[in-house]
Amino acid sequence: MNSAPNQSNNFGSQPTTGTQTNPFTADLKGEFTSNFGTNTNAVSQIFKDGSFANQNKTRNFVLGGFLLLAAIGGVWYLMGDSETADETADEAAVDPADEAATEAAPVEATTPAVPAAVEAAPAVEAAATPAATGSITLTSPESGAALAYDETQGSATFSWEGGPGTIVFSRHSSMKPETMRVKVSGSTYAFHHPWPGQWFWKIEAEGGMSEPRSFSVSAPVRRNVAMTAPASGGSIAGTGGVVSWTGDKGVAYYRVELNQGEDWSNPQFKFSSSGSQAQLNAVPAGSYQMRLGAFSEVSGRWEYGQVVPVTVQ
Repeated sequence: MNSAPNQSNNFGSQPTTGTQTNPFTADLKGEFTSNFGTNTNAVSQIFKDGSFANQNKTRNFVLGGFLLLAAIGGVWYLMGDSETADETADEAAVDPADEAATEAAPVEATTPAVPAAVEAAPAVEAAATPAATGSITLTSPESGAALAYDETQGSATFSWEGGPGTIVFSRHSSMKPETMRVKVSGSTYAFHHPWPGQWFWKIEAEGGMSEPRSFSVSAPVRRNVAMTAPASGGSIAGTGGVVSWTGDKGVAYYRVELNQGEDWSNPQFKFSSSGSQAQLNAVPAGSYQMRLGAFSEVSGRWEYGQVVPVTVQ
């Protein structure tokens, strides 16, 4: 620590041979007010008059001790203030530019550089975003196309441009509810015999989604089959009696059914043939209802003619 006499302090620098200002002068003024004057220190006045030796010894000792304590206190105060000044000077010696650099350094050091690959990532993600609706083009069938239900023909083919995706079918233009949804790896789909009625379809793919397109399927054309004998209300033998008809193409086989009730879910007698006639066998005599059925290869089901009454003999 530097010595107090060599440092500047709040009281200013004074010559070592001159009289220095006592820092306690203001405090002592009130303690020793006398007739020596308002601004005169009582201790210095005693020495000035030369009457120190004539005073009471006890008083002299007290005044001398007090003077010594005052001197020691002044020195101590000056030394403490010098240390404070040194610390203040040391703190002030820090270069503000260095301090600013120190505060700025962590920001610069902790700021990571952005790799070029990271900056390019959004572009890759944007490229994978599906295109707007309409980028898928439906090619076949045309909107409003009409198809005929025919199981002898191949399946209905649906095609589009725009890549693989999901084909969706519905009975409503809103596409809700969906009747069928199928994921397709190519750009065509074979619909095996859509049943009759109004249909709507669309394609959903990564490239976008098409607008719905409609098509309709008409009912299968019935086979032209008609019974020629016996006539309505006629008679036929229960054993050996012959039922005949005119057939049509696209029929796998025919069947003659007889029943005495109104429920045809399980007729009492059935006789099948691939030709144009069938012979009855072991049918009891009585009144019956008779009908002729043809299994249509076009519709894939039985098609029945008019029910006629007959009498079995």
